[in-house]
Amino acid sequence: MTEADDGPARPPAMRQPGLVSRLVGVLLTPRRTFGDVVRQPKWLGALTVVTVAMAGGGAWLTSTELGQQMLLEEIVSQAESFGGTMTDEQYDQLAGNLENLTYFTAGGTIVSIPLVTLIIAGVVWTVCYVLLGARAPFRAMYAVVVHVGAVSLVQQLFVVPLNYARGVMSSPTTLAAFLPILDPGSFLARLLGAIDLFVIWQLMVLAIGVAVLCGKPTGPIVTIFYTLYAVIAVVIAFVFLG
Repeated sequence: MTEADDGPARPPAMRQPGLVSRLVGVLLTPRRTFGDVVRQPKWLGALTVVTVAMAGGGAWLTSTELGQQMLLEEIVSQAESFGGTMTDEQYDQLAGNLENLTYFTAGGTIVSIPLVTLIIAGVVWTVCYVLLGARAPFRAMYAVVVHVGAVSLVQQLFVVPLNYARGVMSSPTTLAAFLPILDPGSFLARLLGAIDLFVIWQLMVLAIGVAVLCGKPTGPIVTIFYTLYAVIAVVIAFVFLG
């Protein structure tokens, strides 16, 4: 029997890049990488890496003496931003439980990241369905959102050491961090404090992934995402305005 008798040769199945290649590819070549993710929407490995890395970085920082003091000061600062005050007794009680807060922080991260990722995927899926008329499999949408977490890995590598060196827990990558002369209680400071450079990056990467998934141009999608982010930032600034 000749080769022709077997019919036309089938093209070899496209092999999806490995986990590390996908996470790096989301940062360097997002459009091509999301094409691979959409064809085979695997998400468990990427979600595990992002979750463990985020939990581990936070746990390490809060396990150090400096990190615990930073966490204590951040909790007090957040309480005061809501107009509350902390008595000496409450302060001492909180300081005595800082070691337990390390485990609570790590456990909370492990639980919250998959849940928040699921919520974001649901919101993005709904926005694309309502505003763009795009019908996409939810599993693929979830895989896209999970892989956007690669940006969070870079953020963790940048922010955790920097916060330790600075001795403060607040984010050094918000727009407010570049304007320390602003009154912390002002509306502008609150607004800029709600806008983070890494979130801007994540939204751009997410827009590319959603565009690949839905077969739509990236421009309108990223415009929708940035508009929603701006609205949320304004709402946060008003809510926390002292």
